[in-house]
Amino acid sequence: MHLPRLRGQGRSGVRLGLWSVALCVVCACGGDDVEQTSCGPGERLNPVSGQCVEALRDGDVDADELPDGDSPDDADAGAEDASEADAEVEDVDADELPELCGMDMDLSSATVCTFYVHSPSMLYRLDPFRRSLEQVRSVPEGLFDIDTHPDGRLFGVSPETLYRFEPATETWTELATLSGLSNPNGLCIDNFGQGYLTSHDELYEVDLESAQVTRVGTMGSGFSSSGDCVVNKGNTLFVSSAPRGFYSDDELVQLDALSGEGALIGRSGVDDIYGLTAAWGELFGTTGDGRLVRLNPGNGRAEVLHDFGDVVFHGAASSPER
Repeated sequence: MHLPRLRGQGRSGVRLGLWSVALCVVCACGGDDVEQTSCGPGERLNPVSGQCVEALRDGDVDADELPDGDSPDDADAGAEDASEADAEVEDVDADELPELCGMDMDLSSATVCTFYVHSPSMLYRLDPFRRSLEQVRSVPEGLFDIDTHPDGRLFGVSPETLYRFEPATETWTELATLSGLSNPNGLCIDNFGQGYLTSHDELYEVDLESAQVTRVGTMGSGFSSSGDCVVNKGNTLFVSSAPRGFYSDDELVQLDALSGEGALIGRSGVDDIYGLTAAWGELFGTTGDGRLVRLNPGNGRAEVLHDFGDVVFHGAASSPER
């Protein structure tokens, strides 16, 4: 209990006030005797209600000590649920967890790790870890690039048309005619479903339902799309830029999605990177002479992982997981 200090009262006055309160409590602040409630055998006095109740047995829980809305039965049920949940967690075998796609994965596992790529005439599924390539079906004439929406839908562009691939029937649907730009050779879709197109040294937004195109801006610094753009899991937009000056290899360039301005990441050491893919935390590229490369997003350097020979890759699509 906090006792406010009266105006002009010193510490001794407070001490006397406290003794007065204590005496008042002991004497019940009056001259009448206080009747003491006595409980019978097997009963106890509930200090809150002042009534006699059944005495607690060993292991019982007093309902007055539980939070509002709880009961002893509820407490027991909660403890049992927690024990069962713990038991379920303990029963999970690490060997039963699904294998994750990655450079160090077990290649003998049944885990599917593929993304779409295409040549001028054929759509493929490419596994970058097992170095395998599987034909799916033919592509529309003039298809320049493809990319996957975060919801799993696959889109493609030719110089004049926006397409969508229907996996259930393995057919291409022509959605709408593109207008307002010439010869787009790169398509990428960010983590929010916004589509982008690269054409020469310019970046455009594209509505994936209406195919309406809006110019964002120029890359600058002599950058020009070699064949593809890509958006990684961090929503960073990259483009493979054609060689500049005396160099013969493509460059990895980061683009500002709001202005289109480019910033050099570094030279790749590889030419004709026509496809870019963000998949399972990696950045892959495919080339016009059939090579699969792994790109370092920090310095742009490319590591050749495999050569598929005579396949001419035109475009590549990210995995939905990025």
